[in-house]
Amino acid sequence: MKSYKSLLLSAAVGLMFAGCSDSSSSTAPEDDPASSSSANSSSSVAVDEQQYVVSFLMDNSQFIGITNLSADQSAVIENFIEASNAGSLAYFDSSVYILAVDEAMNSTLSRYEVKDGKMADTAAATAKFTGTNAIMMKFVDESKMYVEQTLGDMITALNPKTLETTATIDLSSYVDEGSMTTTPGSAVIRDGKMYVALVQLSDQMVVGSRGSVAVIDIATDKVEKVIYEDQTAALGAMDDMNNSAAFVDENGDIYFYSNASYGLVEGQNEGFVRIKKDSSEFDSDWVFRLNDAEYGDNSSSNFLMAGGAYMGNGEFLGFFGNFADPTNYNNFEWSFVVVNVYEKTIKKIDLDPTIPWFAPSIHLDADGESVLLGHANANGGAIYRYDIASGEVTKEMDVSTGTAYYIVPVAD
Repeated sequence: MKSYKSLLLSAAVGLMFAGCSDSSSSTAPEDDPASSSSANSSSSVAVDEQQYVVSFLMDNSQFIGITNLSADQSAVIENFIEASNAGSLAYFDSSVYILAVDEAMNSTLSRYEVKDGKMADTAAATAKFTGTNAIMMKFVDESKMYVEQTLGDMITALNPKTLETTATIDLSSYVDEGSMTTTPGSAVIRDGKMYVALVQLSDQMVVGSRGSVAVIDIATDKVEKVIYEDQTAALGAMDDMNNSAAFVDENGDIYFYSNASYGLVEGQNEGFVRIKKDSSEFDSDWVFRLNDAEYGDNSSSNFLMAGGAYMGNGEFLGFFGNFADPTNYNNFEWSFVVVNVYEKTIKKIDLDPTIPWFAPSIHLDADGESVLLGHANANGGAIYRYDIASGEVTKEMDVSTGTAYYIVPVAD
């Protein structure tokens, strides 16, 4: 690991735009449609009363706390706790989980209990991960969660309450020839199996030219097999803290997305691929390349970024742009879009272009009827709500201090 860790540092930091938890904000134990639908239908909290775990990014820190979106942002942030600006955030089973990463790629996972809508000031439990850039969490149920160590070629199983390690899944034997590491990335859970993208990283922002996914049995924490496809470059993302470059639809089909090294490698193919229900192999007859779809008046030459939410009916709200200048992450050039994987279409949401730092902010709300988005342009920052049924966008909160980074509904 030490031979390439310094080489990957700039990649790990530069690509750290994705969000926390999965596209359902980790409130459902699994990604299968039954779990998600049950969680959404049981929610009766009015939108104006709904609480959210929100973080605001400022320089080298992010400030995290619980608030409703009608509150004054500059006032509530004064009572938020401070964490590093790298890592992920989730709400699960009456607790807030913060996975924070320092400059040496050491990570600390902390669990903060939530009672009566308030987040505790001190952590009830912590766990440490040394030098492996652990930045992604996946919750199975009240007795098991996973932490993906992206530069350690491993996944750690933990007890969500105590954060004690219960198993370690070694992925180092699945490194492709010519790759330096096989970082675990975007993941979903279906029928007792976790499907985890293995991002074959060969050089900084360059991933392998085929997709690979490990199929892990949750009961035994064993890799059953690794499946491959060559319709796209490497699937998922090494820092997809939203786990949103992969999702399960209502039919039980799994979709993985490849951004093909963000368009920086000639000849690599981007696109969505599919694993059908009752199958653990890729569907070789189906692929959806976003660059072949009509987007506005022209076919697209952009690349969907890790960060988004599956909304149902084949629709995925994502983040669209490119890195024509990969050294500049602060251009107002990225757009929120709705991608329909059934109809193979893309449409833009009625918001001005923004910067790629807002990919982590995309979260399905607790009732499943809208999606929360962080946004900023030259006129300032805000949190918006996208109504799934109407397609309308409304402002929920002005953001005058920092930028909205994660917006996770508090819902058990």
